[in-house]
Amino acid sequence: MFVRKLKPEKWEAASELSVFREQKPFVDSVADSLMWSHDEPADSNLVFTPYGIYSEDQLVGFIMYTFENDSKDNHWISGFLVDKDYQHQGIGRRALEQLVDFVFVKNPESIEVKVAVTPENTIAKNLFLSIGFKDAGWKQGTKEVLCFKNKNPLRSPIFIYKPK
Repeated sequence: MFVRKLKPEKWEAASELSVFREQKPFVDSVADSLMWSHDEPADSNLVFTPYGIYSEDQLVGFIMYTFENDSKDNHWISGFLVDKDYQHQGIGRRALEQLVDFVFVKNPESIEVKVAVTPENTIAKNLFLSIGFKDAGWKQGTKEVLCFKNKNPLRSPIFIYKPK
């Protein structure tokens, strides 16, 4: 399992990823996440970077990493899903760990990575909490914000990913 930038020629395949019916109210589709990233005003400092989650050569999931240039605390996971056929295999956990590592290795002075989760989405919330995200104590709209603090600024990575 590995995470890598999602090239535009893979966007259509990524848009075919889906979650279970009961998860759909909580998860933006890949197509929506990709379109939303292009609706950002031209003068915005936000950078949206889509990543594919791969098992072998198969695209099995998606993560949108968003950050603000020159910011130490504006790093977000703004989209995340693992296809329903690949859930419950630890893929999402390893992908999130890799992304958090990546953020802190690329930006070692960064303070935290945040994600906004619908409170009723207990499966996703518990996944984030289980890898070290904590309740930030505030909301983004109706969603709870969780954050993963960089415990060792300038001394990352936090996780060491070892492929099986």
